[in-house]
Amino acid sequence: MRSGLGSVVRRAIVGVSIALAFACRRAEKPGAAAAAAPTAIPETAPSIRDTPEANRPPFFGLRAARDAAVDGRGRLWVADFEHTAIRIYDSSGGYLGGWGSRGDGKYQLKDPCGIAIGGDDVYVADTWNGRVLHFSLAGAYLGRAPGDFYGPRGVAVSSDGRVWIADTGNQRVVVCPKDLSNPKVLGGEGTPGNPFSSPFGIAAGPSGRIYVADAGNRRIEVLDTEGNFKTSFAVPGWGPTTEPYLEVDENESIYASDPASKSVAKLDRNGKELRRFTEDDAGRGFQKPTGVAIDRKNRILYVVNSDNDTIGILKLSQ
Repeated sequence: MRSGLGSVVRRAIVGVSIALAFACRRAEKPGAAAAAAPTAIPETAPSIRDTPEANRPPFFGLRAARDAAVDGRGRLWVADFEHTAIRIYDSSGGYLGGWGSRGDGKYQLKDPCGIAIGGDDVYVADTWNGRVLHFSLAGAYLGRAPGDFYGPRGVAVSSDGRVWIADTGNQRVVVCPKDLSNPKVLGGEGTPGNPFSSPFGIAAGPSGRIYVADAGNRRIEVLDTEGNFKTSFAVPGWGPTTEPYLEVDENESIYASDPASKSVAKLDRNGKELRRFTEDDAGRGFQKPTGVAIDRKNRILYVVNSDNDTIGILKLSQ
């Protein structure tokens, strides 16, 4: 086991780093810095198994993970922040593999914070490489989004296949077709009346509405299918360093993580709070819950606990 003091110190360092990153803009973009640095660890291709490794505890091997997504087979894909990796598990937490080492190669990452899946496509917000990457479910590298991203934190796929990106450091949302070409920018620094301040998580509802965790403004922004502002809901507990994420159910219910209060709120599509969860089905309290991922078919909500390196499971009603 890691020492309690060491864990506390590590979490404190991570928290201070996040706060400093968004307290002021650095002169140099993270992608430029990463490109200039030598690759310290060899790049390796993804390894994804059909059956889990034996003798591993459920959801083992995470460190300060941030976000997660469920594919059509019910597998959980996790953006493992401190290990700079993508981890894949079955629905019981069995480890199926993944990829990632620190660097800026095709299969390398630098502190990834966001992941989304649409059909056979996987998208990763490679946060401190300042880029968004596109892979297949088999792990094949398919490309990256063009443009100048700064610390992107969230990514989502809408029902029409388009990809929505919370470009956090640039205070904007970017939308692309599924191949990530021809990005369209919504908001951003210098935009008159820019609605976004430190957008983190982002989710797409079955209706086509897009929900943005606009953390700095302490609210959820709701956009239509073309990215036009529709409405917003206040979330008082949020702030520019709280790292909230969102998920949307098939009936357009919204699940919003609230890391500071160690809870996950369930809201209706109009922003009314219906329920607040503070622990998983095993009775374990949430510890800085960030990413949330829903398996609509099997009615499971996964909650990423960034502070104790676990995944909480909530069985949802039909």
